[in-house]
Amino acid sequence: MRSILLTWDIEEYDVPADFGEPPLQDGGLARGVEIWREWLDLSRTWNAPGTVFCTARITEAAPDLLRETAARGHEIASHGWAHAPSADLRLRPSREALEKISGQPVFGFRSPRLRKVDPGEVNGSGYAYDASLNPAWIPGRYNHRNQPRTPHRIGSLWEVPASVLPVIRFPLFWASFHLLPLPLYLAACRLVLAKDGLLTLYFHPWELSDLPEATLPRWLTRRTKAERILRMADFCKWLGTQGTFRTIADYLALVK
Repeated sequence: MRSILLTWDIEEYDVPADFGEPPLQDGGLARGVEIWREWLDLSRTWNAPGTVFCTARITEAAPDLLRETAARGHEIASHGWAHAPSADLRLRPSREALEKISGQPVFGFRSPRLRKVDPGEVNGSGYAYDASLNPAWIPGRYNHRNQPRTPHRIGSLWEVPASVLPVIRFPLFWASFHLLPLPLYLAACRLVLAKDGLLTLYFHPWELSDLPEATLPRWLTRRTKAERILRMADFCKWLGTQGTFRTIADYLALVK
């Protein structure tokens, strides 16, 4: 059975600051909540359950949205306490906050901006897996081309990497989805599924929102909001023909 691990990062809307915009006064919290609510409405008919990594900060601001997300069949996982680059991840408190609000166990963690976190610290905070690895080279950010491409253990902790093409290690993360022509991106996904029987992807709801900031890259804003939403809806429909949508916890057999 081919497995599709579709994941989303729910966080404060601070991406414009990464491209030179002044930070929003509240760090993008209110806008992030608005985007999350829009995404829940947009994704209602996609039939694409997956894993949602939430910061505790945005969750505490909108507990009703977290409970609705869980009720839709998504696995709830931690994205740290807050998304700001200098924020303390507060690994254990963020997990406990998500569990208290969602009413379900939290097995997984993904660090904001995929920053490096010691696996022992993640495991010691009560997590069963870490999904913070993109085993590719992203200029100016990180170079993990020597890391394994598929899920593997580091001691008792599972590491679940984002999918990259074999050999050349071209990443299939969110930016590639917007950069590449859709037929080429789908062909890359097919290749990974044929090789691994597994496709692990990550996106952000803000990618489907209004993006008015002038400093955001043209490859991201060249399509209208409506075009980006339709592109994602069509992609999710296509993914459903290629394999079975699964949560990471289900794939790793962590759910009893």
